[in-house]
Amino acid sequence: MRSLLLIIVCGVLFGGLGDQGDYISPVLAKEKAKPKKNPTQENVSKFMQAKLDSSKDVLEGLVTEDFDLIQKATKKMIDMSNATEWQVVEGPIFAQQSAEFRNAAKEVSRYAKKKNVDGASLSYLHLTMTCIACHKQIKKSVVVMR
Repeated sequence: MRSLLLIIVCGVLFGGLGDQGDYISPVLAKEKAKPKKNPTQENVSKFMQAKLDSSKDVLEGLVTEDFDLIQKATKKMIDMSNATEWQVVEGPIFAQQSAEFRNAAKEVSRYAKKKNVDGASLSYLHLTMTCIACHKQIKKSVVVMR
C-alpha cells in the first residue's frame, strides 16, 4: 500500500513516471540516473547482524556458563523479533516462524534462569534451526517474487 502511495505521490510531484513516453521532470531524470542503494535492505542487514551478534553472545554464555549473559542476549533477541524492522516479509508463514523463534529464545532463557546449561544448549540448537528455516523460506519467497 505504501509503495502505491509513493508511486502516486512521485507521479504528481515529478510530472509522470515516463514509462510510456510521458514527460519526465529533470529531478526525476536525475534520480533515475543515480544508482540507488536500497536503504531498507541495508537496515535489514544491520538489524540481522545485531541479531546474529546476540546469538553469538548466547553461545559465549553457554560455553562460559554465564547465565546472565544468556538471559540478556535472549531478551534482546526476543525484543528484536517484536520490532518493526524484523517484519521483512508479511504473511502467516513468516508470522509462524517469528513465533517459533521467540518461543525457542524464551526456552533458552528459561533454562539459563534455572542454570541448566544442557537444556539451554539444546534449546539454543533449536533456536538456531528456526533461524536457518526462516532464511531458507525467505530465499524461496524472493525467488518466487522474481
